[in-house]
Amino acid sequence: MRNEICDEKSAIRNIIISSQRLDKKSSDSIEEIVSDICGLQYDPNPTIHLNHYMMLWNRKKDFAVGDLDAAVYKEFKITEAFAFRRNMFFVPTDEFAIYRAALKDVVRWGSSDESYLAAADTPGDRAAEEELKKGLKDQPGMTTGQIWESLHLSDEWDAYIKGRKTGDFSSELPIFRAFYRLKRKTDLVTCGRNPGTFREPLYILKENLGINEWPDSGISKDDARAYIIEKLIASFGVTYPVHISHITGIPTADIAPFFSGLEREGKITPVKVGKKSCYIHASKADRLNKHTDQDSEEIRLISPMDILVRDQTWLKTFFDYSYTFEYFKKKGMKWPLSILAGNRFVGYFDCKMEWRTKRFIIKERNIFDSAFDDHRGIEQALQDLAAFHGAEDIVEKG
Repeated sequence: MRNEICDEKSAIRNIIISSQRLDKKSSDSIEEIVSDICGLQYDPNPTIHLNHYMMLWNRKKDFAVGDLDAAVYKEFKITEAFAFRRNMFFVPTDEFAIYRAALKDVVRWGSSDESYLAAADTPGDRAAEEELKKGLKDQPGMTTGQIWESLHLSDEWDAYIKGRKTGDFSSELPIFRAFYRLKRKTDLVTCGRNPGTFREPLYILKENLGINEWPDSGISKDDARAYIIEKLIASFGVTYPVHISHITGIPTADIAPFFSGLEREGKITPVKVGKKSCYIHASKADRLNKHTDQDSEEIRLISPMDILVRDQTWLKTFFDYSYTFEYFKKKGMKWPLSILAGNRFVGYFDCKMEWRTKRFIIKERNIFDSAFDDHRGIEQALQDLAAFHGAEDIVEKG
């Protein structure tokens, strides 16, 4: 009986890894991959390459950083969006409005987009929006500072920002509120990012990009949620409502009815994983009873912000794996890359890229799966990762 459980869990892991596009690197377009895995979380931490680049490096064949930047900021096939509870994501432009409609009442920074916009919707606020739009019409992408310089409001903006740090909003002008409102309404979008550690964004009116309306901009919240929830289930292959709630920020009580509806429609099917009640997407169900050996040659080094590992409870349920990392400490920061070998996690590396010296630093190496013996595969994966960073040396400490 125990072997049967192990075999079933291995089959489920294979389904998850394949659904997450981690079984083999794909030649599909970036927008296809991003759509299938429901977005890339943007994270500005420069310890190694940023999370969105790492996610694609693990999934797309011959991926280079400039490929995503071109898809987002030149071709506009991908768009930056405030999505899910984890804030900034990259999602396909064609699905942008669906994500926004589905998640407009998810709370971030103490309020949702829906409540924030409703709280400041006076005639004065709307007039300020029109004033700002008029000032930005036909203008190229600009940083925040450049926007206010072009509108001759640099001194006023500096006074406002200085006051905000002490809780003094007396210098706030309606046009400054309009700036934040237009961002939340997605009328003002990111069209580029400057070089540097935290890559300052450039903003532009969507109309200046030739976008008068986003595709599916009239979709209802319920229809958008039905679309996104089913898409997320398919992107993991096997999951349960609490996991989807944790990823999206939508309360579990609001998620559960969509699961019930999808089950009635035959789009998902209940499946037990140990004692836990889960669901498998119908498109993956035929793989459940197929025995497929894991490919031990496929090594992936998974960023801690990758959607595969963002929910520790879900991760523990299916992969018997957990990890810790320290994001906020400048010294002693731990940024583990989890080692995914085939369909199981075998350990992690704590890594850092020294961009100035072009050295890729391995601060800690931890292989805890005694049955794993493909160390040559790991070394090749590290060399590939260092090359992706443009490193000239790999240095191991400790």
